[in-house]
Amino acid sequence: MRQKLGLIPALAALLVVTGCSSLNPFAAKRLPPAELAKFTPSMNVKVNWTTGVGKSAEGAFSPAVDGNTVYVASESGKLAALDQANGKQKWSVDLKTKLVAGVAVTGNLVAVVDSSRQLVGFDLSGKQLWKTNIGNDVTTKPVGVSGLILVRTIDYSIAAYSSQSGGLVWKYTRQLPPLTLRSEAPLEINNGRVYAGLPGGRLVGLDINTGQVLWEGLLASPTGTTEIERISDVTGAPVYNFREVCGATFQGRVGCLDATTGRPLWSEDFSAPNGASVDDRYLITANELGDLFAFSRNGGKRAWKIENFERRGPTTPVVVGRAVAIGDFEGYLHFIGRDDGRTLARLRIGSTELSSKPVVTDSGLIFVQSRGGDVSALSIQ
Repeated sequence: MRQKLGLIPALAALLVVTGCSSLNPFAAKRLPPAELAKFTPSMNVKVNWTTGVGKSAEGAFSPAVDGNTVYVASESGKLAALDQANGKQKWSVDLKTKLVAGVAVTGNLVAVVDSSRQLVGFDLSGKQLWKTNIGNDVTTKPVGVSGLILVRTIDYSIAAYSSQSGGLVWKYTRQLPPLTLRSEAPLEINNGRVYAGLPGGRLVGLDINTGQVLWEGLLASPTGTTEIERISDVTGAPVYNFREVCGATFQGRVGCLDATTGRPLWSEDFSAPNGASVDDRYLITANELGDLFAFSRNGGKRAWKIENFERRGPTTPVVVGRAVAIGDFEGYLHFIGRDDGRTLARLRIGSTELSSKPVVTDSGLIFVQSRGGDVSALSIQ
């Protein structure tokens, strides 16, 4: 999603700012967003279906795909199961309360987080099974894996709950710097580990079953003389790729660490508010202005840069085959050539920004959810 960065002193939100005056709502003059560049389409992207799930002006919402079912939820309190092939609703429930994050799926359980700080679990027919208090606000959607639901709260703690009972299995916490960003910081689950970004430019690898710290590595060191200048928090989700874990920081660096030891492999000076995407060739990320960059995954050399998305509020980019999918604040979904940054295709998904980055399945299907309430399935022809 497009991050709405704020500051958290001692764990209490003070104000909303960004690291660039062109994005700062309090700036004296705001520049207009970049105009959409003309191009000749060279990729055919088809919208297979679109359906409504309810508006989500705020919150961390993203479709979760399990088998032939797509689970979706919205701030309005709706949770639904959709047929992946045609978008038809299999079932839905109205929780009669505001939701703040979802959806997580594991085994026979679907989970969401409501505005009362409750993690709520449902079976695959939509029947509520349990509810447990998580004790703090959530800015990141929960993740389901191996019979666990993992929740990350605003204080950067990570807790694992049993999908059977909702009981706490383990919890990871650490001391925070005096000032941190209030931003979405999703978890990456891979290879029996939980990878998480932390304030102060750090990445951590945890054992999925116990929460034990396997390693902690440094992606970027805080610099500057004031607490605001020293903010160098990891943004977006760390990305696991083969034997590496890569990530991006705000006012810091982008780079990759060894996934087994946390040893730094390479990094470059950069400030990224929305995290990064990684494949076997490139790390791709946008800076505070919205300029999109590709760095070689082998050593970090810059491969290309485009300015198409300046002040358009780009989402976290996602690699889809030879393309990079990225949304903007007007509801456009852009497909950019992975190797050269040229525009391959563009289509509009509603008229509002996406609530998260695009979700791509192993088969290449793409699912997106907008703040206006539309959920769409797309495929590259």
